[in-house]
Amino acid sequence: MDRVSKVPFDQVDTELQAIMREYDQELGGSEFVQVFAHAPEVFKSFINFYFPLVSGERGNVDVKLTELARLKVAERNDCNL
Repeated sequence: MDRVSKVPFDQVDTELQAIMREYDQELGGSEFVQVFAHAPEVFKSFINFYFPLVSGERGNVDVKLTELARLKVAERNDCNL
């Protein structure tokens, strides 16, 4: 059962829709962005901070491998995904 609803894709901010398409290509899914779409300006601020870190300064580590590491950390910390 969802605790926070997902904003339907056609109602998601157009800038976030573009980000969702990128995530679909790179990670194979972007549904979580629909949850953040309830506060698009907050999520855009996060993206402006976070994307340069993972794209420009992450070195040679593949995006998928980075995401798998995040998932493993979450699992080890008993975070429900």
